[in-house]
Amino acid sequence: MSLLDTLVKVNISVSTAVADAASFENMLLVGPAPSAADATPPDVGVYTELAEVKAAGWAASDPVYLGASIAFANGATELYIAVNKKDEDVDVTLDRAIETPGWYGIAPCGIDKAKYTAIATWADANTKFFGFTVDGSVNPVGEGFARAFGFASKSIATFPNNAYTHIAMMAVGLGYDAGSETWAYKTLSGIEAEPFTQTEINALKEENLNCYVACAGKNITLDGRTVSGEWIDVIRFRDWLQNDMQKGIYNLFVTNPKVPFTSKGITLIQNQMIASLKKGQKQGGIADTEYDEDGNEIVGFTTSVPNAASVSNAEKAARTLKGCKFTARLAGAIHLVEVNGNLVS
Repeated sequence: MSLLDTLVKVNISVSTAVADAASFENMLLVGPAPSAADATPPDVGVYTELAEVKAAGWAASDPVYLGASIAFANGATELYIAVNKKDEDVDVTLDRAIETPGWYGIAPCGIDKAKYTAIATWADANTKFFGFTVDGSVNPVGEGFARAFGFASKSIATFPNNAYTHIAMMAVGLGYDAGSETWAYKTLSGIEAEPFTQTEINALKEENLNCYVACAGKNITLDGRTVSGEWIDVIRFRDWLQNDMQKGIYNLFVTNPKVPFTSKGITLIQNQMIASLKKGQKQGGIADTEYDEDGNEIVGFTTSVPNAASVSNAEKAARTLKGCKFTARLAGAIHLVEVNGNLVS
C-alpha cells in the first residue's frame, strides 16, 4: 500500500443499470415440430437466418419453415420459434416460451384457428402481441382483445403464401421503433395482393380485420387495426412506454443507495417519468408541443407528483409513493386525406 493510500482512501463502486429482458422488436413463431421423425429442434430456439431453421430439422414444406422464410424476407433479424407439441394446449407452449425472453409478437403457423382465442387470451394476460391470418372474412377471436390483429384472405388455396400475411406484417411493423410507425400502407414481400372490392373491404372493417390489396400500382396493407378496433401501433407504443417507465424508475432503486421519501426523492421519480415521455415524443408516439390558432400552447405531455409534505405518515411508513400521474397526447397518424380545391381561369 502506498503512502497516498494510507492518507486518502477512495473506494469507487460501479452501479450498473438493470438490463431489461423485454423486447418490442422480435416475434415468436408457434408451430408444429418438423415433419421429419428424426428432427429434434429445441422446444424454444432463436434463429438468425433461414439456414438455421433448416438445420434444426424443418423441411421446406413445413409450415414453420414457410413462416420463417416470410419473416426473414420481410426484415426479421432474430426469430424465436416455439414447438407446439402434439396434443399440447397452446398456452402450455407459450408458458414454456416466455421463459426465453426477447420476443413480443406471437405468430402462429400451422396452428388450428380454433386455438386463436386461447392465444389472444394468453397474449393479453402476458403483455404480448398476437397476429393471425384467417381464410375468409370472419373474425375468429371476437372483438375483446386489444393485443390481437388479424388479416383476411379471400382464398388461401389460391394464395398459399398469404396464410403467412400476419408474419410478414409483424416482421415489417416490429422493425420500426415503437411509436414511429403505422401498420397501414406497408408493402410486404412474398405476399400477394388480393382482389378485395371496396364493399368487401368495408365488411372486413366491420370485423376489425385487415387486408392486403393493390392500389394505384402499389400493394399495401389496410387498415392496421387490432380486433378491438384500436390501432396496432397505439397498443404497441403503450406497452413500450409502460415498460420503459417501469424500467427507468426501477433502475433508480437499483443504482442508488436509496431514494428518499422527500421532495428530492419524489423529483427523481418524476424525472424518470419525464425521460420516458420525452423518449416517446422523440420516437413519434407522443405529440410535440403545438400551438392553436390563437397562439395558445398545447403541450405534448404533463406530469404531476405528490408534495412530500402532503403524503400521509401511513404511506411513508409503507414506503409506497402514490399519486404519480401523467397525461400525454398521442401523435397518431394520418391515414385518410380530404382535399377540396377550386380551379379558376
